[in-house]
Amino acid sequence: MLMKKSILTLALLSSSLLAGEADHYTRRFEPISDMAPVINKQANEFLEKSIKMTNQKSSCDENELYSQMRKYFANHTKGKLVKFALHDNLVERRMIGLGDSIYGKWKIYNGYLMGKPSAAESPLALTPMIRIGDEVVGTDKLEHMFGMGFKYFTKHHLEGKNLRKVLKFGVFLEKTTLGGNILATGVFAYSDLSANFNGMRFWNHVLQKRDDVINDNIGPYVKCVDKKFVSVKDNPIDFSKYIDKSMDESINCSKFATKSGMRKVKRSLKRLSEKYGVELTCPMNPAVLEEMVQKYNVEIKNDRKQRTIGHYILNNDGFDDVSYFNEF
Repeated sequence: MLMKKSILTLALLSSSLLAGEADHYTRRFEPISDMAPVINKQANEFLEKSIKMTNQKSSCDENELYSQMRKYFANHTKGKLVKFALHDNLVERRMIGLGDSIYGKWKIYNGYLMGKPSAAESPLALTPMIRIGDEVVGTDKLEHMFGMGFKYFTKHHLEGKNLRKVLKFGVFLEKTTLGGNILATGVFAYSDLSANFNGMRFWNHVLQKRDDVINDNIGPYVKCVDKKFVSVKDNPIDFSKYIDKSMDESINCSKFATKSGMRKVKRSLKRLSEKYGVELTCPMNPAVLEEMVQKYNVEIKNDRKQRTIGHYILNNDGFDDVSYFNEF
């Protein structure tokens, strides 16, 4: 009975936390407009509203600012910016039906949330794809930046927890409630881990009270002037500074809860390769993946194993099934 309750709890948690997996292969050669100006404009408008509400309640209270921002910068059930990206007519999205996707042959034993019969009827079984700057990513990456990214930020920057422990915390959730097991979607997405990490950087840059962990101090977006928060007009939020190829699942390859799931994805890529006349594999461009390896080749402070940030957010091994015990 306890086991059944645990399984049900995990499935419910997964369902509430996920908007869907991303498919970077199906329809990949179709043009799609850059939505960075639209998303960034809305983000900065939401930031102004957050600042206004904070100033009405407090005098440059950091935690109050984050509390107000979380009304806008959060997941698809709470965050108004993600809802804007998912539903507003100003945003061009590439919608991919589950049956047409690389996960079209998924069964419940590959990943319950995408394998159950009702998943095929959901328009958001797969996350819509949008273009931000040069990158085409799922809207779920924004959710990870705002949601898990804020948890990373809180644990590392506010509570002072070691970055390695924070990154491993994200890995654990990605292997359980956030995707990579058969009770969730069955997809362990390294690109989600990158979005979590870069979300931590985004939240840190809001006030930029602490140095960036990869030595790229993009912030601040907000300053305290005369005991009131004000936005930094010449440095608005721009998500193209955070979203890179590490969030592209055709570069930063996913792993899968089952070997049969991995084989199904490989067969889907073979089918699409024949359709498009271009060989589709993962990584699509090893040289670009190596650029990401170099970008995140930053050793974690006080890590006795001297591992880099890239170790926890990048997959150098291509498609594989998930190892649940000894990978990190």
